[in-house]
Amino acid sequence: MDRSQKIHAAVVVSHLTIGGAEQLLLELLRHIDRERFDLHIVFLREPGILGKEILQLGYPVTTGIIRYKFDMAGVFRLARLLRDFKTDTVFLINHLNTLFFGVLAAKLAGVTCCINWENETFKKYPFHPLTMFGRRVLHLGIDYVVAAAMGHGDYIADEEHIPRRKIRAIYNGVDPARFQSDLSRNEARNCLGIPPQSPVISIVAALRPDKAHHIFLQAARKVVDAISETHFLVIGDGPQMLFLTNLAKDLNLENQVHFLGFQRELGDIFAAVDINCLSSYPQQETLSVAAIEAMSAGIPIVCTDVGFMKEIVIENETGFLVPVDDPDAMADKLIFLLQHHEVRHHMRQNARQLVNDRLSVHQMASGFENLIASRPI
Repeated sequence: MDRSQKIHAAVVVSHLTIGGAEQLLLELLRHIDRERFDLHIVFLREPGILGKEILQLGYPVTTGIIRYKFDMAGVFRLARLLRDFKTDTVFLINHLNTLFFGVLAAKLAGVTCCINWENETFKKYPFHPLTMFGRRVLHLGIDYVVAAAMGHGDYIADEEHIPRRKIRAIYNGVDPARFQSDLSRNEARNCLGIPPQSPVISIVAALRPDKAHHIFLQAARKVVDAISETHFLVIGDGPQMLFLTNLAKDLNLENQVHFLGFQRELGDIFAAVDINCLSSYPQQETLSVAAIEAMSAGIPIVCTDVGFMKEIVIENETGFLVPVDDPDAMADKLIFLLQHHEVRHHMRQNARQLVNDRLSVHQMASGFENLIASRPI
Protein backbone atom coordinates (compact mmCIF):
# COMPACT_ATOMS: atom_id res chain seq x y z
CA MET A 1 0.00 0.00 0.00
CA ASP A 2 1.53 3.36 -0.99
CA ARG A 3 1.58 6.31 1.36
CA SER A 4 -1.41 8.05 -0.25
CA GLN A 5 -3.65 5.09 0.70
CA LYS A 6 -2.50 4.82 4.31
CA ILE A 7 -4.05 6.56 7.29
CA HIS A 8 -1.70 9.32 8.42
CA ALA A 9 -1.56 9.50 12.21
CA ALA A 10 0.59 11.80 14.35
CA VAL A 11 1.45 10.34 17.77
CA VAL A 12 2.00 13.28 20.12
CA VAL A 13 3.81 12.61 23.39
CA SER A 14 5.53 14.83 25.95
CA HIS A 15 8.57 12.65 26.68
CA LEU A 16 9.00 9.04 27.75
CA THR A 17 10.65 8.10 31.04
CA ILE A 18 10.43 4.66 32.67
CA GLY A 19 6.83 3.70 33.41
CA GLY A 20 3.96 1.42 32.51
CA ALA A 21 2.14 3.84 30.18
CA GLU A 22 5.39 4.61 28.38
CA GLN A 23 6.11 0.89 27.92
CA LEU A 24 2.61 0.40 26.50
CA LEU A 25 3.24 3.01 23.82
CA LEU A 26 6.55 1.42 22.90
CA GLU A 27 4.88 -1.98 22.51
CA LEU A 28 2.02 -0.49 20.48
CA LEU A 29 4.46 1.15 18.07
CA ARG A 30 6.34 -2.14 17.72
CA HIS A 31 3.19 -4.04 16.76
CA ILE A 32 0.87 -1.65 14.91
CA ASP A 33 0.28 -2.52 11.24
CA ARG A 34 2.63 -0.33 9.23
CA GLU A 35 0.94 -1.41 6.01
CA ARG A 36 -2.24 0.40 7.10
CA PHE A 37 -0.85 3.34 9.06
CA ASP A 38 1.76 5.96 8.30
CA LEU A 39 2.86 7.24 11.70
CA HIS A 40 4.84 10.34 12.62
CA ILE A 41 6.07 10.50 16.23
CA VAL A 42 6.13 13.97 17.78
CA PHE A 43 7.88 14.63 21.10
CA LEU A 44 6.89 17.97 22.58
CA ARG A 45 10.10 17.88 24.59
CA GLU A 46 13.12 15.58 24.36
CA PRO A 47 12.49 11.85 23.84
CA GLY A 48 13.57 10.60 27.29
CA ILE A 49 14.89 7.14 28.20
CA LEU A 50 12.16 5.02 26.57
CA GLY A 51 11.76 7.61 23.83
CA LYS A 52 15.27 6.72 22.67
CA GLU A 53 14.03 3.17 22.04
CA ILE A 54 11.22 4.54 19.88
CA LEU A 55 13.83 6.39 17.81
CA GLN A 56 15.20 2.97 16.84
CA LEU A 57 11.87 1.78 15.36
CA GLY A 58 12.35 3.68 12.11
CA TYR A 59 9.41 6.08 12.29
CA PRO A 60 9.82 9.72 11.26
CA VAL A 61 10.31 11.66 14.49
CA THR A 62 10.17 15.33 15.44
CA THR A 63 11.39 16.53 18.83
CA GLY A 64 11.42 19.79 20.77
CA ILE A 65 8.12 21.30 19.62
CA ILE A 66 7.87 23.34 22.83
CA ARG A 67 10.94 25.13 24.15
CA TYR A 68 9.66 26.14 27.57
CA LYS A 69 6.63 25.35 29.73
CA PHE A 70 4.09 27.81 28.34
CA ASP A 71 5.52 28.15 24.83
CA MET A 72 2.34 29.13 22.96
CA ALA A 73 4.28 29.33 19.71
CA GLY A 74 4.56 25.54 20.03
CA VAL A 75 0.87 25.26 19.16
CA PHE A 76 1.54 26.87 15.77
CA ARG A 77 4.70 24.80 15.18
CA LEU A 78 2.74 21.63 15.87
CA ALA A 79 -0.20 22.73 13.69
CA ARG A 80 2.16 23.42 10.79
CA LEU A 81 3.74 20.00 11.23
CA LEU A 82 0.33 18.31 11.24
CA ARG A 83 -0.66 20.10 8.02
CA ASP A 84 2.62 19.24 6.31
CA PHE A 85 2.16 15.57 7.28
CA LYS A 86 -1.43 15.62 5.92
CA THR A 87 -2.56 14.22 9.26
CA ASP A 88 -5.86 12.31 9.41
CA THR A 89 -5.71 11.48 13.14
CA VAL A 90 -3.88 12.99 16.09
CA PHE A 91 -3.18 10.45 18.82
CA LEU A 92 -2.34 12.03 22.20
CA ILE A 93 -0.52 10.13 24.93
CA ASN A 94 -1.49 10.53 28.56
CA HIS A 95 0.12 13.86 29.49
CA LEU A 96 -1.53 17.19 30.28
CA ASN A 97 0.69 19.17 27.92
CA THR A 98 -0.04 16.84 25.00
CA LEU A 99 -3.74 17.44 25.61
CA PHE A 100 -3.28 21.22 25.62
CA PHE A 101 -0.92 21.56 22.65
CA GLY A 102 -2.36 18.63 20.70
CA VAL A 103 -6.02 19.66 20.77
CA LEU A 104 -5.32 23.29 19.85
CA ALA A 105 -2.90 22.36 17.06
CA ALA A 106 -5.24 19.70 15.67
CA LYS A 107 -8.08 22.22 15.42
CA LEU A 108 -5.84 24.81 13.74
CA ALA A 109 -4.61 22.18 11.26
CA GLY A 110 -8.12 20.89 10.47
CA VAL A 111 -7.35 17.33 11.55
CA THR A 112 -10.33 14.99 11.15
CA CYS A 113 -10.02 12.95 14.36
CA CYS A 114 -8.36 13.49 17.74
CA ILE A 115 -7.84 10.63 20.24
CA ASN A 116 -6.57 10.89 23.83
CA TRP A 117 -5.15 7.75 25.51
CA GLU A 118 -5.55 8.04 29.30
CA ASN A 119 -3.66 5.83 31.72
CA GLU A 120 -3.97 7.63 35.04
CA THR A 121 -6.47 7.49 37.89
CA PHE A 122 -6.95 9.63 40.99
CA LYS A 123 -4.06 11.89 40.04
CA LYS A 124 -3.97 15.17 41.94
CA TYR A 125 -2.64 18.17 40.05
CA PRO A 126 -1.45 21.50 41.45
CA PHE A 127 -4.52 23.77 41.46
CA HIS A 128 -6.52 20.59 40.93
CA PRO A 129 -10.07 21.99 40.44
CA LEU A 130 -8.83 24.52 37.89
CA THR A 131 -6.73 21.91 36.09
CA MET A 132 -9.66 19.48 35.89
CA PHE A 133 -11.87 22.25 34.52
CA GLY A 134 -9.23 22.93 31.87
CA ARG A 135 -9.09 19.22 30.98
CA ARG A 136 -12.88 19.15 30.52
CA VAL A 137 -12.75 22.15 28.21
CA LEU A 138 -9.93 20.65 26.14
CA HIS A 139 -11.80 17.35 25.87
CA LEU A 140 -14.50 19.19 23.93
CA GLY A 141 -11.98 18.95 21.09
CA ILE A 142 -11.39 15.21 21.59
CA ASP A 143 -13.35 12.68 19.53
CA TYR A 144 -12.39 9.55 21.48
CA VAL A 145 -10.88 8.91 24.91
CA VAL A 146 -9.22 5.54 25.43
CA ALA A 147 -9.54 3.97 28.89
CA ALA A 148 -7.32 1.15 30.16
CA ALA A 149 -10.21 -0.93 31.54
CA MET A 150 -14.00 -0.97 31.64
CA GLY A 151 -14.07 0.52 35.13
CA HIS A 152 -11.56 3.14 34.07
CA GLY A 153 -14.01 4.24 31.39
CA ASP A 154 -16.67 4.72 34.08
CA TYR A 155 -14.18 6.71 36.17
CA ILE A 156 -13.38 9.01 33.22
CA ALA A 157 -17.09 9.59 32.57
CA ASP A 158 -17.92 10.24 36.23
CA GLU A 159 -14.84 12.21 37.35
CA GLU A 160 -13.92 14.08 34.19
CA HIS A 161 -17.50 14.48 32.91
CA ILE A 162 -16.61 13.19 29.46
CA PRO A 163 -19.61 11.85 27.49
CA ARG A 164 -19.68 8.06 27.52
CA ARG A 165 -20.21 7.99 23.75
CA LYS A 166 -16.62 9.25 23.40
CA ILE A 167 -15.04 6.61 25.66
CA ARG A 168 -13.55 3.36 24.37
CA ALA A 169 -11.96 0.76 26.67
CA ILE A 170 -8.84 -0.91 25.27
CA TYR A 171 -7.10 -3.07 27.85
CA ASN A 172 -3.40 -2.61 28.47
CA GLY A 173 -1.49 -5.36 26.67
CA VAL A 174 1.96 -6.92 26.78
CA ASP A 175 3.97 -9.19 24.50
CA PRO A 176 4.00 -12.55 26.35
CA ALA A 177 7.04 -13.73 24.38
CA ARG A 178 9.17 -11.08 26.12
CA PHE A 179 8.58 -12.66 29.53
CA GLN A 180 9.34 -16.30 28.82
CA SER A 181 12.65 -18.00 29.64
CA ASP A 182 14.61 -21.07 28.67
CA LEU A 183 15.93 -21.34 32.23
CA SER A 184 14.52 -23.84 34.69
CA ARG A 185 13.38 -22.49 38.03
CA ASN A 186 16.52 -23.80 39.74
CA GLU A 187 18.77 -22.30 37.06
CA ALA A 188 17.02 -18.92 37.33
CA ARG A 189 17.42 -18.91 41.12
CA ASN A 190 21.04 -19.90 40.84
CA CYS A 191 21.65 -16.88 38.59
CA LEU A 192 20.18 -14.67 41.31
CA GLY A 193 22.17 -16.31 44.12
CA ILE A 194 19.04 -17.81 45.69
CA PRO A 195 18.90 -21.43 46.98
CA PRO A 196 16.89 -23.58 44.54
CA GLN A 197 14.29 -24.69 47.11
CA SER A 198 13.58 -21.21 48.49
CA PRO A 199 10.22 -19.62 47.67
CA VAL A 200 10.59 -16.33 45.74
CA ILE A 201 8.24 -13.34 45.80
CA SER A 202 8.76 -10.30 43.54
CA ILE A 203 7.57 -6.73 43.20
CA VAL A 204 8.12 -4.77 39.97
CA ALA A 205 7.58 -1.03 40.40
CA ALA A 206 9.39 2.28 40.46
CA LEU A 207 10.68 3.02 43.96
CA ARG A 208 8.28 5.89 44.64
CA PRO A 209 6.08 6.61 47.68
CA ASP A 210 2.83 5.80 45.82
CA LYS A 211 4.06 2.23 45.18
CA ALA A 212 4.23 1.63 48.97
CA HIS A 213 7.20 -0.72 48.97
CA HIS A 214 7.41 -0.27 52.74
CA ILE A 215 4.14 -2.24 52.99
CA PHE A 216 5.66 -4.98 50.85
CA LEU A 217 8.73 -5.15 53.11
CA GLN A 218 6.60 -5.23 56.26
CA ALA A 219 4.63 -8.10 54.74
CA ALA A 220 7.91 -9.79 53.81
CA ARG A 221 8.99 -9.74 57.46
CA LYS A 222 5.79 -11.56 58.42
CA VAL A 223 6.24 -14.10 55.60
CA VAL A 224 9.79 -14.86 56.75
CA ASP A 225 8.55 -15.36 60.30
CA ALA A 226 6.27 -18.10 58.94
CA ILE A 227 8.44 -19.49 56.11
CA SER A 228 12.01 -18.60 56.95
CA GLU A 229 13.65 -19.57 53.65
CA THR A 230 11.60 -17.15 51.50
CA HIS A 231 13.44 -14.62 49.32
CA PHE A 232 12.15 -11.36 47.83
CA LEU A 233 13.07 -9.50 44.64
CA VAL A 234 12.58 -5.73 44.46
CA ILE A 235 12.79 -4.85 40.76
CA GLY A 236 12.90 -1.15 39.95
CA ASP A 237 14.71 2.05 40.77
CA GLY A 238 13.75 5.44 42.08
CA PRO A 239 14.05 8.05 44.82
CA GLN A 240 13.22 5.68 47.69
CA MET A 241 16.09 3.24 47.09
CA LEU A 242 18.11 4.33 50.13
CA PHE A 243 15.07 4.46 52.42
CA LEU A 244 13.97 0.96 51.37
CA THR A 245 17.39 -0.66 51.64
CA ASN A 246 17.69 0.79 55.15
CA LEU A 247 14.20 -0.45 56.01
CA ALA A 248 15.13 -3.96 54.85
CA LYS A 249 18.10 -3.85 57.22
CA ASP A 250 15.96 -2.56 60.09
CA LEU A 251 13.59 -5.51 59.50
CA ASN A 252 16.56 -7.94 59.48
CA LEU A 253 15.80 -8.86 55.88
CA GLU A 254 19.03 -7.71 54.23
CA ASN A 255 19.99 -11.30 53.36
CA GLN A 256 16.62 -12.16 51.85
CA VAL A 257 15.55 -9.01 50.02
CA HIS A 258 17.42 -8.51 46.75
CA PHE A 259 17.30 -5.02 45.20
CA LEU A 260 17.83 -5.64 41.48
CA GLY A 261 17.35 -2.10 40.20
CA PHE A 262 15.66 -1.36 36.90
CA GLN A 263 15.59 -4.35 34.56
CA ARG A 264 14.57 -4.32 30.89
CA GLU A 265 14.79 -8.11 30.46
CA LEU A 266 12.49 -9.79 32.96
CA GLY A 267 11.96 -13.27 31.49
CA ASP A 268 14.89 -14.99 33.23
CA ILE A 269 14.02 -13.24 36.52
CA PHE A 270 10.34 -14.22 36.35
CA ALA A 271 11.43 -17.84 35.83
CA ALA A 272 12.57 -17.81 39.47
CA VAL A 273 9.39 -16.27 40.92
CA ASP A 274 6.44 -17.96 42.66
CA ILE A 275 4.25 -14.90 43.37
CA ASN A 276 4.32 -11.27 42.23
CA CYS A 277 3.08 -8.40 44.42
CA LEU A 278 1.72 -4.91 43.96
CA SER A 279 1.48 -2.86 47.17
CA SER A 280 0.43 0.47 45.65
CA TYR A 281 -1.71 3.25 47.03
CA PRO A 282 -4.59 4.38 44.77
CA GLN A 283 -2.77 7.44 43.41
CA GLN A 284 -2.19 7.01 39.65
CA GLU A 285 -2.56 3.19 39.65
CA THR A 286 -4.96 2.15 36.89
CA LEU A 287 -4.20 -1.29 35.42
CA SER A 288 -0.66 -2.29 36.32
CA VAL A 289 1.48 -3.21 33.32
CA ALA A 290 4.01 -4.89 35.61
CA ALA A 291 1.30 -7.17 36.97
CA ILE A 292 0.22 -8.14 33.45
CA GLU A 293 3.85 -8.84 32.53
CA ALA A 294 4.19 -11.20 35.50
CA MET A 295 0.86 -12.87 34.68
CA SER A 296 2.08 -13.49 31.13
CA ALA A 297 4.86 -15.59 32.66
CA GLY A 298 2.27 -17.56 34.64
CA ILE A 299 2.83 -15.87 38.00
CA PRO A 300 -0.09 -15.38 40.44
CA ILE A 301 -0.64 -11.85 41.73
CA VAL A 302 -1.26 -10.58 45.26
CA CYS A 303 -2.02 -6.88 45.10
CA THR A 304 -3.80 -4.04 46.78
CA ASP A 305 -7.33 -3.34 45.60
CA VAL A 306 -6.47 -0.18 43.68
CA GLY A 307 -7.40 1.25 40.30
CA PHE A 308 -9.16 -1.41 38.28
CA MET A 309 -6.95 -4.34 39.20
CA LYS A 310 -10.04 -6.36 40.14
CA GLU A 311 -10.75 -6.75 36.40
CA ILE A 312 -7.62 -8.89 35.98
CA VAL A 313 -6.76 -10.13 39.49
CA ILE A 314 -9.70 -12.45 39.90
CA GLU A 315 -10.09 -13.82 43.41
CA ASN A 316 -9.03 -17.49 43.67
CA GLU A 317 -8.42 -17.59 39.91
CA THR A 318 -5.43 -15.37 39.03
CA GLY A 319 -4.56 -14.08 42.48
CA PHE A 320 -5.81 -12.20 45.52
CA LEU A 321 -6.72 -8.59 46.26
CA VAL A 322 -5.90 -7.14 49.68
CA PRO A 323 -6.75 -3.83 51.37
CA VAL A 324 -4.46 -0.84 50.89
CA ASP A 325 -1.88 -0.23 53.64
CA ASP A 326 -2.39 -3.64 55.25
CA PRO A 327 0.82 -5.71 55.45
CA ASP A 328 -0.90 -8.34 57.60
CA ALA A 329 -3.50 -9.08 54.92
CA MET A 330 -0.83 -9.16 52.21
CA ALA A 331 1.35 -11.51 54.25
CA ASP A 332 -1.59 -13.83 54.95
CA LYS A 333 -2.31 -14.28 51.23
CA LEU A 334 1.36 -14.76 50.38
CA ILE A 335 1.78 -17.40 53.09
CA PHE A 336 -1.39 -19.16 51.97
CA LEU A 337 -0.18 -19.38 48.38
CA LEU A 338 3.30 -20.54 49.34
CA GLN A 339 1.75 -23.30 51.44
CA HIS A 340 -0.73 -24.43 48.76
CA HIS A 341 1.15 -25.50 45.66
CA GLU A 342 -1.99 -26.76 43.90
CA VAL A 343 -3.69 -23.36 44.22
CA ARG A 344 -0.59 -21.64 42.86
CA HIS A 345 -0.47 -24.05 39.94
CA HIS A 346 -4.14 -23.37 39.14
CA MET A 347 -3.52 -19.61 39.28
CA ARG A 348 -0.41 -19.87 37.11
CA GLN A 349 -2.40 -21.46 34.31
CA ASN A 350 -5.27 -19.01 34.63
CA ALA A 351 -3.00 -15.95 34.73
CA ARG A 352 -1.16 -16.96 31.57
CA GLN A 353 -4.42 -17.80 29.81
CA LEU A 354 -6.03 -14.49 30.73
CA VAL A 355 -3.13 -12.55 29.23
CA ASN A 356 -3.23 -14.63 26.05
CA ASP A 357 -7.00 -14.20 25.74
CA ARG A 358 -7.49 -10.54 26.69
CA LEU A 359 -4.30 -8.73 27.64
CA SER A 360 -1.80 -9.35 24.84
CA VAL A 361 -0.23 -6.57 22.81
CA HIS A 362 -1.90 -8.02 19.71
CA GLN A 363 -5.38 -7.38 21.10
CA MET A 364 -4.31 -3.92 22.24
CA ALA A 365 -2.81 -3.06 18.83
CA SER A 366 -5.91 -4.34 17.03
CA GLY A 367 -8.14 -2.17 19.22
CA PHE A 368 -6.11 0.94 18.47
CA GLU A 369 -5.91 0.14 14.77
CA ASN A 370 -9.69 -0.08 14.56
CA LEU A 371 -10.13 3.15 16.52
CA ILE A 372 -7.55 5.15 14.55
CA ALA A 373 -9.14 3.95 11.30
CA SER A 374 -12.65 4.98 12.43
CA ARG A 375 -14.25 8.35 11.90
CA PRO A 376 -15.62 10.63 14.65
CA ILE A 377 -19.15 9.82 15.75
